[in-house]
Formats: sequence, structure tokens, C-alpha cells
Amino acid sequence: MMTLKGPSFELSHNPDKLVFLLHGYGDSGENFIPLAQSLYDSECNINFYAPNAPAPVPQYPSGKQWFELYPNGINFNDAGPKEKKLLKQDCVSSLKLIRNYIINLCLKYNLTLHDCFIIGFSQGAMMSFEFGKFVNEHLAGCILLSGRILPSENHDKKNFNKTPILIIHGDQDEVLVPKYFFEACDILKNHNFSFESHLIKNEGHTISKEILNLSKEFIKKNMT
Repeated sequence: MMTLKGPSFELSHNPDKLVFLLHGYGDSGENFIPLAQSLYDSECNINFYAPNAPAPVPQYPSGKQWFELYPNGINFNDAGPKEKKLLKQDCVSSLKLIRNYIINLCLKYNLTLHDCFIIGFSQGAMMSFEFGKFVNEHLAGCILLSGRILPSENHDKKNFNKTPILIIHGDQDEVLVPKYFFEACDILKNHNFSFESHLIKNEGHTISKEILNLSKEFIKKNMT
């Protein structure tokens, strides 16, 4: 099995927490890791990692994807049974790689998944929530930026449901429209997650200074 690789922002030889940044569709860990400098707080002993998704995107030579947005050439929102099967296979394959990547770093620093924050943007946000469900562990925190929660019949994961969640979306997002924000909030509420939500006015499909500040405060608040 292949292993994920990507840049890091490591300031500690003995960190208390690890933060994993999952980039969006067509992006890369190299483009995403600079966020670590904005999220870093000198009071928090943490290291940051931004793995590259495993699959290339044909129209973006340097871009990567966690799962195929157009299985069999069909938008995943319109997927039929065959396409949904392919989508699930893609997701599970990436989730296994993410788990191995994170577990290896936990072993390196003698930490557990409870010491890990996972932050995703857009497609990376979808994978961040799916990762929590996949491992079904109480993580330090999960931050969903401009994303959505993928359709599922089973969001009731007793250990993952203890994980603090931060969900942020722009009210002018045209890539993943705000209805996905409200849909995700309903799912979190209905499954008894402890979550903080922000719909940012006049914000599109991007990561602004305000979003970074909210994320930074969330990490700092959940360092214990």
C-alpha cells in the first residue's frame, strides 16, 4: 500500500498535540501548509502536517484529490448505485492512508488520536469528518471549513461523537453553497455532537483571516 507524503511545520521535538491539514480538491499539501503559520500559537506545543491526497486530478497537473468527484463521468451529487460504490471505495482507500499517516506520527511522538486535531477545507473537510467516523475515536478536535458532511445512514459513532467540532462556512460560497452548512449543523445536532458553528457574512469559498482566527482559538481552547 502506498503511503501519504507531504510538508510539515514542526517546531517541537516533543509536541503535546498534532494538527493535520487536509487540502481541498485540486490543491496540495505544499499549498496548504502555510496555514500552519497562521494557526500556530506560541502557547500551544503543537506540530502541523499537510499530507497530499493520493490521486492526481487530470486537469490540474499539480493538484490532488481524496476521491473522484466525477465517478464514471457523473458528478458525485448525481451518483447512482455504481457511482456511489466507486465513491465509497475511493473514500475508504484514502481514509486508510490518512489513518496510517496519522498513526505513524502518533507513534513517533508517543501520542494517541485523542491528541490529534484534523482540519479540512472543502473536499478535505468532507474527509476530515469521514476520518473521525472511520476510526471512531475521540479526537482533540475536528474543523470543517467550507465543506459538507457526506450522505450516510450512520453518523452515530459513540467515540467520535465526543469530539469537539468547529464548522465554518461563507454565506456567499458558490462552490459548496450554504445549504450544506445548515445540513451539516442539523446532522451534528441530531447526533449529539458538541459543536461550534459560524456562517461568515460576505465570505466565499476561501479561508480568510477571520476563519483562521476562529480556528486558532478553537485549537487553543481544546488543547487539554
